[in-house]
Amino acid sequence: MTTTRVPARARVLLIVGEPISERLAGPAIRAWEIARALTARNHHVTIASSRSVSREGEGFRVVEFRGDNAEALVDESDVVVFQGGFYASMPWLAVRPQIQVMDLYDPFHLEFLGRQHGFDRDEETRVVSELTKELNAQLSRADLVLCANDRQRDLWIGQLAALGRVRPVNGRAGAAAGDGSGSIDDLVRIAPFGVTDQPFEPTTGVLRGVVDGIGTDDFVLVWGGGIYDWFDPLTLIRAVDVARHEVPELRLFFMAKVHPNAWLDGHAVPDQAVSLARELGILGTHVVFNEEWVPYDERAGYLAEADVGVTTHPAGLETRFSFRTRNLDYLWAGLPIITSEGDVFADLVEQHGNGITVPVGDVDALAAAIVRAARDAPAREAWAAASRDLATAMTWERVLGPLLDFMDAPERSQVPIWNMVEDPPPLPARTRLDEVRTFARLLRQGGPRLVAERVRDRVRREALRLSSKR
Repeated sequence: MTTTRVPARARVLLIVGEPISERLAGPAIRAWEIARALTARNHHVTIASSRSVSREGEGFRVVEFRGDNAEALVDESDVVVFQGGFYASMPWLAVRPQIQVMDLYDPFHLEFLGRQHGFDRDEETRVVSELTKELNAQLSRADLVLCANDRQRDLWIGQLAALGRVRPVNGRAGAAAGDGSGSIDDLVRIAPFGVTDQPFEPTTGVLRGVVDGIGTDDFVLVWGGGIYDWFDPLTLIRAVDVARHEVPELRLFFMAKVHPNAWLDGHAVPDQAVSLARELGILGTHVVFNEEWVPYDERAGYLAEADVGVTTHPAGLETRFSFRTRNLDYLWAGLPIITSEGDVFADLVEQHGNGITVPVGDVDALAAAIVRAARDAPAREAWAAASRDLATAMTWERVLGPLLDFMDAPERSQVPIWNMVEDPPPLPARTRLDEVRTFARLLRQGGPRLVAERVRDRVRREALRLSSKR
């Protein structure tokens, strides 16, 4: 494989499956912030959305990614960064010579496991198979894999190993042959979601005394992102119903009920949450839903008027390997965090003391945490200070360091690509010289006794193999 030469000012194409508009969801926010960071390093950046575009870039280009321009956009780039699945619909991408970066901070196949989609078993099996095939194709081809935390890194290294991409040339500690093979640490790098570098300068007067049901002196919990099937807002609503008897001024505000990407709308949990709040008699009084997605540039005003940021989830694979992206906005706003145990962000809260973690699904523990946050002002102030401290360590410029370092000298992976699932390479036959080398190695390591033991093992295995054919 020849090395792809990339100029110091690379042409970078970021392909994203979300709308680029004033109302940015998580993947679009990430693409936007990556574009900002790369542009600041003088790269020529284009964001290409396969959905829709209604927002201009900030020193970078923003275009639609369509069938009539997709190949031209890829061909005019040096580096392509993917989010989501594109190989299935555009298999020609895999054979293009551009350096390809797979941004797998969001394990989308595990998110599917948390969906209440109403599919029958055959349809579920088909979708999981398609998602797994897409991931295998991307990981087989990737020149760089980005992930959000150590757990995800282990997940992707495991899948790379199954595909045959963890090899002697890159799998040993410190492997670096100087020929582009690098090490597995070079191939899989941690670059999580970040905290915006922009100062927190909110325009207030958007929530308290403005949104129906929320007064100027209320104690406000804010749910900062979307309500998806892999979250558990129902336990939170039940906990609010319990806690409101001790904290009558308690209010829970969901910043977004409807996803800005209509293609992703259809989650069951948002309607379940509204129904539960109505059933408990607290809809519009203690639990308030914002019907529209808050524009990205206006979110600071809502966060500034909240007292605590909350996120709750069930146990499961999605939770274990997730990285709750909107929690970064809580840090930016200096908000204490109340969250369920089990994910990486809960670990961060426990390590840095910027809030409270509670057992999954425990209504009483969650209600007690809410009451404590409302009534213990010194503790709340200490948690808020810890959030602000943590925010400084998790800015986009810092967390994207591994990607920015790669972009200083990007190159194609020189490890030959094997797909152990679909096209495993043939195993070379052992020669008489191999047998001699093995005998000499065993003799050096353990002397005649080790040689005799290995010979006996081989005889036993051969006997088992022959008996299994009878």
